[in-house]
Amino acid sequence: MKKNNLLKSILLLFTILTFSNCEENGAVQFIVVDDFENNVRVTGLDTSDSYTTSGSVDISDLLDNAGIFVDSSIEKITLTLQDDYSGSSISGSFQVLVGTIDVTEVLTLNKGQEVEIYLPTEASSILSLIRSGTFSYSFNGNLSSPARDDDFTIKVKYRIRATVE
Repeated sequence: MKKNNLLKSILLLFTILTFSNCEENGAVQFIVVDDFENNVRVTGLDTSDSYTTSGSVDISDLLDNAGIFVDSSIEKITLTLQDDYSGSSISGSFQVLVGTIDVTEVLTLNKGQEVEIYLPTEASSILSLIRSGTFSYSFNGNLSSPARDDDFTIKVKYRIRATVE
């Protein structure tokens, strides 16, 4: 019984000392991971085999209930050929440019099937690119053969990991 009381007292003392050493004036930081999608509209590939398009992705949802980005990176990019494509698949070299991040992969995109591309941690930071909760991108494709479709969509999904305060 005395041993049990002694252990409780030691545990209580340890807990008090631990919490008393916590910093109280620092900003609270937390990590948020979320997916952000945008549709890349591909036009003019009825007889051509390459295209380029650009736009921006709104990631302001990551800042809900937070002040500023401390760190932000792209963990992976997922490409999906949408059902509006007249064929069943396209193959070729696909390039996604986000600032200095250059992801180029030779892929076959099958209609409705997700293809994931993981980015190395050291080459995935987008902190310097974020302006008011958005970042710009460029999407390029060089197909193995003409798509024989003049208007279809590729869904691009970015998994963003951000530290905010």
